[in-house]
Amino acid sequence: MNDFASYIAIAFGGALGALSRYLTVMASQNLLGLRFPYGTLVVNTFGSLLAGFFLALLVGRYSGEEYWRLFFFIGFLGAYTTFSSFAAESLFLYEQGAWLKLVLNIVLNNIGALTMVILGTYLARYFVLGYVQQT
Repeated sequence: MNDFASYIAIAFGGALGALSRYLTVMASQNLLGLRFPYGTLVVNTFGSLLAGFFLALLVGRYSGEEYWRLFFFIGFLGAYTTFSSFAAESLFLYEQGAWLKLVLNIVLNNIGALTMVILGTYLARYFVLGYVQQT
């Protein structure tokens, strides 16, 4: 599926994801402050919720819709979530000797992301698809 429409789907998804990431990080910093990388934590965990939700929708209802997969997963979530920033911020905390913040950053991002992808899948299956299946 290397057609122009695929590239457009990815590009539009990426543009919306990048803008959404910026707005989410700014809102997180305004609400929670700058003493911890809350913005990255919020985009990674919320992005994981969205990934689980839309993964369940694409598998359950829109399985033949390749453009939506490209738009949302490759484009939007590729630009919105940011595990590369997570790694860089963890390194910064390590270099500062901020051990508690380093451990919290690693644990909360990873456990939070896994929890939210499970929750997103459950929400889509229950509220949109009308069933609950064990993952």
